[in-house]
Amino acid sequence: MPINTPTLRQQFPITETWNYLNHATHGPFSIGTATAIADLAHAWTQPADLDHSGNDKTVDAVRQMIAGMVNGRPENMAFTGSLAESMSLAAAGIDWNDGDNCVIPEQEFPSVVYPFLNLEHRGVSVRFAPKGADGFTSLDEIRAVTDQRTRAIVVSHVEFMSGFRNDLSALAQLAHDLDAVLIVDVTQSLGPCEIDVQASGVDVIAAHSYKWLMASYGVGVTHLSDRAIERIHPTYAGRLSVDLGFEDLGYELRWRKGAARYQAGGLNWITLAGLQASLDVITSMSPADIAEHTVRLTDRFLDGVEQQGLEIRSSRDPKHRSAIVAFTTGSEQADADLVKKLDAQKISVVQRGLGIRVSPYFYNTEDEIDQLLDALQS
Repeated sequence: MPINTPTLRQQFPITETWNYLNHATHGPFSIGTATAIADLAHAWTQPADLDHSGNDKTVDAVRQMIAGMVNGRPENMAFTGSLAESMSLAAAGIDWNDGDNCVIPEQEFPSVVYPFLNLEHRGVSVRFAPKGADGFTSLDEIRAVTDQRTRAIVVSHVEFMSGFRNDLSALAQLAHDLDAVLIVDVTQSLGPCEIDVQASGVDVIAAHSYKWLMASYGVGVTHLSDRAIERIHPTYAGRLSVDLGFEDLGYELRWRKGAARYQAGGLNWITLAGLQASLDVITSMSPADIAEHTVRLTDRFLDGVEQQGLEIRSSRDPKHRSAIVAFTTGSEQADADLVKKLDAQKISVVQRGLGIRVSPYFYNTEDEIDQLLDALQS
């Protein structure tokens, strides 16, 4: 179903001032998101009057919506403080043995890599799979560096520099053949891409909420399969981790069922309130419709870039497309200068290692893509 962009644009004040094509960096707030955050922040000036049960309703609602977006189960959802925290709980919770390894593609986002490098003191090595000849992640290159001591394969669903979308089903099959777990950063795909954790077999997905979920910092979302919950032990504990009341002083370490065991302490209620409002907008559309819209916009852009003789740094294979595309003038300095010139024209894109990254979302239009192309031409 076509997305009603005029109606959606009314909810995002940024459309009045910017041609904003930079959602892979920061997602702007809708009016509803800003209002939800402001209202709850103001309510905390009078905590005695606050209905604290509303916080639990917010958590339940966000769990339901995120689970629905990925065909997961709400009870398998956990909240953390960030992507790095989600990746760290997955990395540290595996029962590693000295000599085990995990496999990660080259040029991954740092928060995906550091939690596993931090396992060196436990005798765990990180093996980096090189990019293929085309510069993109190759399943064969990943397979080539695995062995019977590989306990985890760790990737981004959509890679942050080029927008290359990895095949989760193929990676899950490879991991499970090795009796390993597949741990995936979906920060750059949760929202603009279709994700099905059950059909793909992925064990852990994690994302931060300040990009495509459009809800600021301070909340990471994580979904773990039943298989992953059996294999990943909680590495820190708190009042929320156990199935006891907060005044119970018997201190029985009885983990909560499902993924809630990974939540140790107080949650970020204010950002969660904003996230609920953001998800109200995002989930009003199907993931398939959002994906179709963003690919149509990026196709239009890539066609125009190609006609102008600029170099495309993203895959055009439909199996590996996402809402992120990158191109370059051929010069790092020229790319940097171009981003500044576009910024002066109120067109927001960003320079990343592979060139200039463009990342439209559901409320962006073909006219905005054409405006960017015209600016590049001039």
